[in-house]
Amino acid sequence: MTTWTMTMTMTTGTTMTTERRHGLTARARILGWILLIVAVAIVAIVVITGRSAFTRVDAQMNAELVHETEKFRAFASKPDPSTGREFFTVRELLTSHLQHNLPEHTETFFSIIDGTPDRRSVGDPRVRLDADAEFVRMAASVTEPTTGRLSTPDGPVIYGILPVSVEGDPSTGHLVIAEFPADEYDEAWATIWVMSLVAVGALALAAITGWFIAGRVLAPIRDVRETASRISETDLGRRIDVVGTDDVAQLAETFNRMLDRLESAFDGQRRFLDDAGHELRTPITIIRGHLEVMGDDPEDREQTLRLVEDELGRMSRLVDDLILLARSERPDFLVLARTDLTDLVVETFAKATALADRQWTIDNTPEAYAVADEQRLAQALLQLAANAVAHTETGDTIAIGGRVSDDRLLLWVRDTGEGIPEEEHKRIFERFARAAADSRGQSTGLGLAIVARIAQAHGGSVVVDSTPGDGAAFTLDLPLHEEEQ
Repeated sequence: MTTWTMTMTMTTGTTMTTERRHGLTARARILGWILLIVAVAIVAIVVITGRSAFTRVDAQMNAELVHETEKFRAFASKPDPSTGREFFTVRELLTSHLQHNLPEHTETFFSIIDGTPDRRSVGDPRVRLDADAEFVRMAASVTEPTTGRLSTPDGPVIYGILPVSVEGDPSTGHLVIAEFPADEYDEAWATIWVMSLVAVGALALAAITGWFIAGRVLAPIRDVRETASRISETDLGRRIDVVGTDDVAQLAETFNRMLDRLESAFDGQRRFLDDAGHELRTPITIIRGHLEVMGDDPEDREQTLRLVEDELGRMSRLVDDLILLARSERPDFLVLARTDLTDLVVETFAKATALADRQWTIDNTPEAYAVADEQRLAQALLQLAANAVAHTETGDTIAIGGRVSDDRLLLWVRDTGEGIPEEEHKRIFERFARAAADSRGQSTGLGLAIVARIAQAHGGSVVVDSTPGDGAAFTLDLPLHEEEQ
């Protein structure tokens, strides 16, 4: 029944140029969306509360009209309280009712007899409807109980009009009940404005608090950005301090792990380039030098070509080994499958016997299956066998074997050659490291490094047990995975 409009103006500072919007930070965007949602919720609460307040006022006014109507009907059904006799005229009934029914400060009553205002209840009403000729004419024409709303310069009026007649009296009368809800409306508006001011204050407090909280939550993300901006090809050692266990902390941990992989990849690439440049420089220098001094003598030319061919072969083996080492750092270096360990040892032994004239033997075969890269393990054993051949003489023994111990797989190659000093046990697995006993100098220095990388890729390691003069035993110590991963 009540129609009203509430306008609320809030300045949030959201007007900005396209260029500035393009540069908004995540902190500002998150805070902006949160404040927008909170502001919409606050406006909805204020609007709903306002509508409820005004609806409640209108319901009270309508209830008061019904109450006054019931009071008049009850009064008309009884004798005149002043005389104790029945009412004979409409004027008597309405006048007596106005005398005995006192209005509240928010209402007034008056009577109309034959289209003319007659009596009015005591008090000075907010609006004199009995002095409004147009309203009086409209009220005098009503033949059924009627209610309505009227807007006046002094505020709204909710009215009820009751047609009154008394048997035997030809006069027509009307009782007008007027309710003035302006004071209740003012209280409702005051409640709305108080709620609006509190809402604006709460929104400002939420903005300040949210700005600092968003800053603390997003601090690790800023650290990620700043760390990423400071990282260069020559400085990959920076890491983000991880605090807590939330999603942002997990992001920082993921970023740190990515940096670990990048640093490892860059270090591998750098070592590859350094090692390749260092090792390839010597054969290239030898080839260039002999070609520059090569004469026209056929024997000299043939000797030079043999030397060049030999150096090119060594360069080819070196490049192949370097490429293999570079690939060993990739996730797809291994192709895992169910492997028969007995077949692995026997087939590797059969291939190794063709390397040189030695006393070849099998110590033991593991009667088991494991999930591993069979080709890489065979490559590692053959490399160890070739290393054993390089450090033994004809008649020396070279043995290949393997066994399963608890949840470990042990594969080894041992020989009865010259042995390795203890101080070189770790160094020989480094790139381009050669044992001091390698008098032949035919090794590229990458074989044992390749073996170590194959073992590490399987989650294990390679160890050496040797003393000078008593030979050497190289063992691959790997975790045993019996089911395919």
